[in-house]
Formats: sequence, C-alpha cells, structure tokens
Amino acid sequence: MEPTDDVTLEQRLIAIESKLDTILTHLGITHPLPETDPRRMPEVMKFVHAGKKIQAIKVYRERTGLGLKTAKEAIDMAAARF
Repeated sequence: MEPTDDVTLEQRLIAIESKLDTILTHLGITHPLPETDPRRMPEVMKFVHAGKKIQAIKVYRERTGLGLKTAKEAIDMAAARF
C-alpha cells in the first residue's frame, strides 16, 4: 500500500496512533506512557498547549537529554494529539 503524495508517513503514523488511543480509551484500557513521553511532563505540555514549540523542545531536551531532531519529532507528535 503506497501513501498518497499529500500525506507523509509521519502524518499517517500520528493518525494511526490517535485511532488506537481512541479505541483503547473506548475499551477502558490504559497504558502507561514511556518516561520520555512529553505528555508526562506538564512543564513541556504547557508550552505545547500555548503553541510555543521551540520552548517546549528546549525544556524537553533539558529533561531527557535527547537530540534536537528526536525532541522535535516527539513535541510534534504530542502537539498533534491534543
């Protein structure tokens, strides 16, 4: 199955994860978030909700020690889910 030209693989992954989260919630199944998930960090999510992704990435990197690319991807996915 080939992705359409307008939709990236990352966008498809975000959509799939969102649907899976919806199914799990509907079934009453909770799953723990990994320690490095930005949604576990209120100080990071405060910036995500305010639309301040650069600040969110900065704080996230300070908390996790992850590289810029990985941190940006994690913040982008967290922003897409709220």
